[in-house]
Amino acid sequence: MARSGGCSSPRRCGGCSTGSPTAGLSPERAAELVHQVSRWNSGCCYWCDLAAPAYPEALRRHRDAHEQWQRRQRSITPGTHPYLLDNGTVHRWNCAAAPPARGPGHPGADLHAYAAWHGPLNGDLDRIMAELWEETRVSRRVTEAELDQWLRLRNHHAGSAWCPRCSPELSELSEEQEPG
Repeated sequence: MARSGGCSSPRRCGGCSTGSPTAGLSPERAAELVHQVSRWNSGCCYWCDLAAPAYPEALRRHRDAHEQWQRRQRSITPGTHPYLLDNGTVHRWNCAAAPPARGPGHPGADLHAYAAWHGPLNGDLDRIMAELWEETRVSRRVTEAELDQWLRLRNHHAGSAWCPRCSPELSELSEEQEPG
């Protein structure tokens, strides 16, 4: 039963003249109370609490994957991998318009950023690392044979795959694969 001019509670709570427990409560005190009743082990949120146990392992695996990727990059030369594929564009090794090859993605600079990977992939660290490794495919050095295979499989109606700045040429391109 509602009272006129104030609290709709059937009993007065004693928090104020209308019976509201929060009337006259400062914003600072309200924040303190919320923090007290919603303490997360991670100090952040529910999702961070779920992700926290796996985060150190994700960072370790990322470090190992990045080191593996760097070792591979050091072994690549213009002679072995003369082209760079970047988001469907083919560049020569030394093209000024080409971005650098991209390493594996980072699982998150902090726990909260990692939780964005952890939650949607149900905490499966192998899946998370596989998704992050896929970022190496966005911009990568390729051999002539890999490029030839990529050109055969791509949609030829998608437009030219060749960088307009460096327009690489292969020695044995078929008519429909030629740059230009």
